[in-house]
Amino acid sequence: MAQNETLFREVNERVEEVASGFADRDEEDRPIGFVCECGQRDCTESIEITRARYESVRSNPLRFFVLPGHEDESVERVVERTEGFLVVVKLGEGARLAAEQDPRS
Repeated sequence: MAQNETLFREVNERVEEVASGFADRDEEDRPIGFVCECGQRDCTESIEITRARYESVRSNPLRFFVLPGHEDESVERVVERTEGFLVVVKLGEGARLAAEQDPRS
């Protein structure tokens, strides 16, 4: 599960990188399609959020964004609910792995 989540986080880092290369100041608030960062192996759904919102979640290596219903309360806690997605924070061993495998560290 942790491998899946960190893989999706890495994919989203590349999406953000590409999007930032093409964006100008007028497009900062335009939503971008990011991959749901849940631990479900068969999930390929996307979440539309702005780059600014993505950066606010990514500023904490223990936080991930997932679609409603994709959270797993045995390994994470929901810290924010929005209309289109949830922000979760990893707990226990998952938190340790998330911090160790953070591509921004």
